[in-house]
Amino acid sequence: PDMTARRRALLGLALAAAVTLSVSPAWAQRGGLDQFLQLDFDRNGSVTRAEAERGRTIQFDRLDSDDDGFLSESERSAGGRAAQALGRADSNGDGRLSRAEAMAAPYRGFDRLDSNNDGAVSATEIEAVRAMMGGQ
Repeated sequence: PDMTARRRALLGLALAAAVTLSVSPAWAQRGGLDQFLQLDFDRNGSVTRAEAERGRTIQFDRLDSDDDGFLSESERSAGGRAAQALGRADSNGDGRLSRAEAMAAPYRGFDRLDSNNDGAVSATEIEAVRAMMGGQ
């Protein structure tokens, strides 16, 4: 596949992690930490909150197949489990998720991984989680 398609596929996996980021042994076993590290767009060894937000924006655009600025239930379903979890961010309950609703959703997993609360998840913090989960 061309580089753009390959990059989009990798981003899709990484962004799924960013949306539903849940630091658990099962998540780590499925490669969640490695997927999360794909959000390190500037390749400096850490993922900032801004990079996680950028990842969420990219995922939203990828899932919004009709480019109407909203994610319908069918678009979320087509995006897999991570995309379906975005439905919880539908704050007005209209069944559609706007970009604003998606971006306003909490980044709980990011906050869990950012153990020193500096706004970035470093390689050291990722390795600490790996060690805690038995090297997953």
